[in-house]
Amino acid sequence: MKTKSKLKGVKPTKGKLLKEKEVVSIDAFQHPVFCFKYIHQDFDLNHCTADEKVALIEQIIRLSGMTWNDIKLAPKHGLGSEKITISAINAGLPEMLTEDVDHLLALRFLGKAPFVGWRNKFIFHIFYIDRGFTLYKH
Repeated sequence: MKTKSKLKGVKPTKGKLLKEKEVVSIDAFQHPVFCFKYIHQDFDLNHCTADEKVALIEQIIRLSGMTWNDIKLAPKHGLGSEKITISAINAGLPEMLTEDVDHLLALRFLGKAPFVGWRNKFIFHIFYIDRGFTLYKH
């Protein structure tokens, strides 16, 4: 007859192989975290070529290694950002934006092609991938 272990389902909390988890405060995040949840259907990844998708991911990886302050100080057509007024956007805006938001940020990939979104603390919500330069007047 097989006996049941009294420890079944119990996970050890200490030991040589376990390391204590570091708890990071949200306020300590200095680098961007990217979110695609609110991306506009006319400016999403489905409209990008394979090369554009790769370039976008590579740029997101580079930007993820920087702080928001580094991005702010970088040239706007490199690893930096550019403010775009809401009134300049030629596409529908996500419902999650409130009336007090007066600008979005454009970050670049594949040369000068922008991906545009809104920064909320450390999260950058990507709303548009403007590969054809049609989202706003350039």
